[in-house]
Amino acid sequence: MLDLDSVHMAYLMDSLHICFLSHETQHVASIVESILQCALDFRSCLTGGIWNVGMDRGDLMGNFSRINISQVLAIKRTFDKNLKELHLCYLKSPKHGEYGLSRFWASLNYNEYYSDVANGMDYYAFSV
Repeated sequence: MLDLDSVHMAYLMDSLHICFLSHETQHVASIVESILQCALDFRSCLTGGIWNVGMDRGDLMGNFSRINISQVLAIKRTFDKNLKELHLCYLKSPKHGEYGLSRFWASLNYNEYYSDVANGMDYYAFSV
């Protein structure tokens, strides 16, 4: 029974870290939550049947003219800031282990897009 308790506690501790719910990973969870909020905010910019576009170019231009570009740009700036902050956390985090921020970042960067822009991300992090 003690072995079962020990394995269960190890599982719970791993789960806290995997889900960014531990005290040490709360900052990462906050960043991820902000990034997801950006996605919701961006979606709210695209309301009112904007995707129900016919083949007429006038319909397309009329729908795009209803998008609040300044709001979209503000959301993009927030998204970029949070992504750069997440990248900084990744750079500071341990790169070993089966789970954690290292594996999460690898999943986000599966197509190596962020590897291509990493220099810009590092520059931003140290210039702020």
